[in-house]
Amino acid sequence: MIPKFIITSPNKQFTQVIHKTTHELSFTDFILIENALEDAVKIVRKYIKEYPISIIISRGATAKMIRKITDIPVLEADATPFDIITSIIEAMKISKNIAFIHYDDNITENFSNIINIFNINLKEYYYSNFQEIEQCVYDAYRDKNEVVVCGYSYIEDMCKKLGLASVMYSTSNYAMKEILSKASLIEYAQERQLKHEKQLRTFIDEMPDGVIYLNEKNIITLINNTGKKLLLLNDDQDIVGQPISNFISKHNLIGIINKKKNELGEEIEFSGNKILIRSTPLFAKESYIGTILIFQKSSFISTLDQNVRRKNIKKGMNAYITFKDLEATTVSAEMKNSINKAKQYANTESTILITGESGTGKEMFAQSIHNASSRSDQPFVAINCAALNQDLVESELFGYEEGSFTGAKAGGKPGLFELAHNGTLFLDELGLLPLNVQVQLLRVLQERQVMRIGGTKMIPINIRVIAATNTNLIKAVESGTFRHDLYYRLNVLNISIPPLNKRRDDIPLLIEHYLSLFSATYNKNIKSCSPEFIQSFQNHNWRGNVRELMNYIMRIVILSDSETLTINDIIESEIFMDEHELCKPKKQNNPTDQIVLIPDTLESMEKNMIKWYMNKYNGNRSQMCKSLGISRTTLWKKLSSMEEEQ
Repeated sequence: MIPKFIITSPNKQFTQVIHKTTHELSFTDFILIENALEDAVKIVRKYIKEYPISIIISRGATAKMIRKITDIPVLEADATPFDIITSIIEAMKISKNIAFIHYDDNITENFSNIINIFNINLKEYYYSNFQEIEQCVYDAYRDKNEVVVCGYSYIEDMCKKLGLASVMYSTSNYAMKEILSKASLIEYAQERQLKHEKQLRTFIDEMPDGVIYLNEKNIITLINNTGKKLLLLNDDQDIVGQPISNFISKHNLIGIINKKKNELGEEIEFSGNKILIRSTPLFAKESYIGTILIFQKSSFISTLDQNVRRKNIKKGMNAYITFKDLEATTVSAEMKNSINKAKQYANTESTILITGESGTGKEMFAQSIHNASSRSDQPFVAINCAALNQDLVESELFGYEEGSFTGAKAGGKPGLFELAHNGTLFLDELGLLPLNVQVQLLRVLQERQVMRIGGTKMIPINIRVIAATNTNLIKAVESGTFRHDLYYRLNVLNISIPPLNKRRDDIPLLIEHYLSLFSATYNKNIKSCSPEFIQSFQNHNWRGNVRELMNYIMRIVILSDSETLTINDIIESEIFMDEHELCKPKKQNNPTDQIVLIPDTLESMEKNMIKWYMNKYNGNRSQMCKSLGISRTTLWKKLSSMEEEQ
């Protein structure tokens, strides 16, 4: 049997305890070293080179010395306070003048209680190395102690030479059993960890992506087989232990690694192959410990991405909005409260009902909840109940079997509930579901199983349901168009999303967000908006909420060629705001420096604005164009039109 453990013993009593305990526990795969301190360390050093030792069991000074020469776990089988007290009681039978000699001050912190309880003259002597032992014994003898309590056979032998009585303390059988049990558990855990590491290494080697792990100095400590192939390395070529710069030096990869930030898509060219690299820094307690590089051929990533997107878009199973996206365009307290409530709900499995006006972002909330939940890597299936064909709504939701009706596909078709299995099902515009479908929906929510049209068996499903509506379901229940039992089944947790006119402070952030989005989409160089432009949007009623604002910004971006958007861009985009109120500039000290636009038609407000600027700049058309953000041609056309009307 190959030994897995080493046990050291400093005295005969402890050796006897070891033999007794190991026999009782059938603990056999160990080496016993009957020695201590430097002598024991020499023997341990020899055995750990010869055998695959997992655990070392030792005591006191010997244990501490062994830890300095190996990384193998060392368990201390020190005597317990009870063991020491038992030895002191035994020594009291000889004399009350007792010397207690032990290693350092690690056994007891305070002997005053022991002295007071037993009414003895107890003196403590301790050593930190083998050379000090002899001095401790001589000091005890000089101080006229009559009996020595110790735990090392060498001390006992010296006491005999000096005519001192001695009592050996030892680890109890019970304490030793605990140590051996602990050692067995650690050894078992080590074996499992080693097995898992081998499995992990096999898994990493079989990954379709290349993997490289760099330490904090950018030294390669691991590379898988795929990584070697992508970097055109021979299987026998060992690059572990070498800097990454030795292999990828002509690119900005090192600079990216040194930033210690996530980099999701850096493309480099290596030996004619375009490789897409993802860099992920690793931290332990805020200290940088290394970087993982995951890479693949760009062509492979592109093909994979297209396939996944095609499938997900086809099935409507993609969720791309997160709470970070919502928070990026939110400063209003009411909206923040709704987001915080949604975050709390995300950690549950309960059904959620989201209410709010059309265009407030109910599906964005649903997607954010899904992405923050334990189901984030599972399907997100969104269903617009208002868009479902009333004749086919049952087959769309619950699926059908082959031949169940005219036009049914061969092989049948799974319903949207089945596609959402293990994920999230989002029911938008729930209030528009027909009553007969509401009955079936209630049954699905209660039983968590569906039956396809024309089917004969129930199909179990595991879904989290999020419903949304812009209608008053309470009134629908009262009018009989919505089932009361379904309403209370859905309204377990609820979120109310405020309309945009209740969160006007968020409008500048929303403008900035959509301006950046659509400028990039339509290749425009729009960098900012004037204060009057933003004020105009904040004054609008926004009956269409965020969706209306988004559409307005998109239209303006498409039609504008300027770097800074002004009120004129709103006018030229033919956007007619509900309140016909473009802006209310802040009051100035000089009354002539302010413009007041009274709500009227856009044409009338435009004329008043031009007249005001004409008076302010005394007819200087260059200054008027600069302030209005329009060209001289546009200004000329508008002035000509005003003259014709007069």
